[in-house]
Amino acid sequence: MKEKLSKKLKSTAFILLALSAITSCSRKAEEPSPNSLDIQLSSSNISEIQEIPHSHTFSNKKILVLFGYDFNSEDFENEIMGKLEQNYGLYEEGGIIYPLRFPDDFKRGGRSYATELFNILSDPEIEFGGILLLGAPEHSHLALARNQDLWNQEVPFPVVALYPQDDTLGIESTCDFIIDKTQNTDITDELKAEEGTKTVSEDTKKLIFNFIEHTILCDFSFADYPDILYHLEKITQKRKFHNYTDPESGLKSINHFVIE
Repeated sequence: MKEKLSKKLKSTAFILLALSAITSCSRKAEEPSPNSLDIQLSSSNISEIQEIPHSHTFSNKKILVLFGYDFNSEDFENEIMGKLEQNYGLYEEGGIIYPLRFPDDFKRGGRSYATELFNILSDPEIEFGGILLLGAPEHSHLALARNQDLWNQEVPFPVVALYPQDDTLGIESTCDFIIDKTQNTDITDELKAEEGTKTVSEDTKKLIFNFIEHTILCDFSFADYPDILYHLEKITQKRKFHNYTDPESGLKSINHFVIE
């Protein structure tokens, strides 16, 4: 009898050990590898990526949208401003969008200076959560450089330029990334491109709202997940793009991209 009981106890112990080993292996398999890439940003402040419009979003942080060259026509601005007001609200009404129009909102002594942008960014009464420069005018990068100095080179919100007309190296060094139009090497193509920029395409409008929506989803900071390509793909969606190539040096930029 004792022998039978002893065998049963040994058999039970073996089964329990086997189950324990299986459970342990299962837990280890569920744990992510330290070398794996968590594309869902589970380690960041983003609890969940939602694919819905943030209509009438309320936040203390504001997103500055600068309407520069090719984006400051009355028709285009009225259309986009109307949609921005409807979905997110404007700053003056307690919303999150802080719109600026160049050159009208940058006048000083009868002339307009893009460097006036810094005075707005350094306003202690406004907490910004993102900057989108549309057709950034010349010398915009000087204001952005001063803003970098203000934050000791660690600006806590994304700065993105769409189709800038500022100095290339300057804007590249002061933005998280730049989205540009197709490069043209032929004079005829350049003339056609200039004609085409008079009317902003529907795809361009989508890029604007994609940036705003993605910035909100990322809690107004890209710092938790600094992979440029991840954010670029979220903003451009299914559009193809490639790195900008400097026409003089032939060097490719790491944060300047061209929509194909």
